[in-house]
Amino acid sequence: MKKKSLFTAVILCFFTLTSFAQKDTIWFDSNWKETAKSKASYYRCHCVQKENGYWFTDHYISGAIQMEGLSIEKNAEVYQGVVKWYYENGNVFQIINYKNGILFGDRKVYFENGKLKSETTYKNGKIDGAWKEFYETGISFETGFYEKGEKEGHWKTFYTNGKLKEEGNYVFDRKVDIWKTYYYDGTTQE
Repeated sequence: MKKKSLFTAVILCFFTLTSFAQKDTIWFDSNWKETAKSKASYYRCHCVQKENGYWFTDHYISGAIQMEGLSIEKNAEVYQGVVKWYYENGNVFQIINYKNGILFGDRKVYFENGKLKSETTYKNGKIDGAWKEFYETGISFETGFYEKGEKEGHWKTFYTNGKLKEEGNYVFDRKVDIWKTYYYDGTTQE
C-alpha cells in the first residue's frame, strides 16, 4: 500500500512539474508566429535570466537548437552581443553582432555544410564595410564595399572557377561608368 501511495505521489508530482514547464514553452509556426504545439515548427523554452539580460534559446521541433543569444528585454528580442543561428543538422547558419537590438558589427553566414557563404560588417543596422560572398567551394563569388547600406566603389563578381566575370563601380547603390564583362575564357566585353 505504501509503495502504491508513493508511486502515485511521484507520478502526480511529475505531471504537475511537466504542466508548469509547458506553460513556459512558446510554440511557433514556420513563419515565427505563435501557434499551438501541434502546428509548431519551432519552440522557445523559458528564457534564463543573466546578470545583464535574458538568454534566449530557440529550437527546431526536433529538439535541435535553432538560435541562441542574449536579449536585454525578457519579452522581446532586443539582442545584445553575439547571436548564433543554426541549421537543424547543428552547423552554424549565421553569427551576428547586435548592440541594443540593432545589427552592429560583424556578420558571417555559412552554407549548411559549414563553409563560409558571406561576411560583412554592420553599423546602426545597415551594412557598412567590405562585402565578401563565396561559392560553396570557397571560391569568391562577389566582393565590394557598402556604405550606410548602399553599394559603393569598385565591385567584382567571379565565375565558379575563380576567374573574373564582371567588374565596375557603384555610386549610391547604382551602377555607374563602364562595366567590364569577361567571358569564361578570360576575354573581355565592355
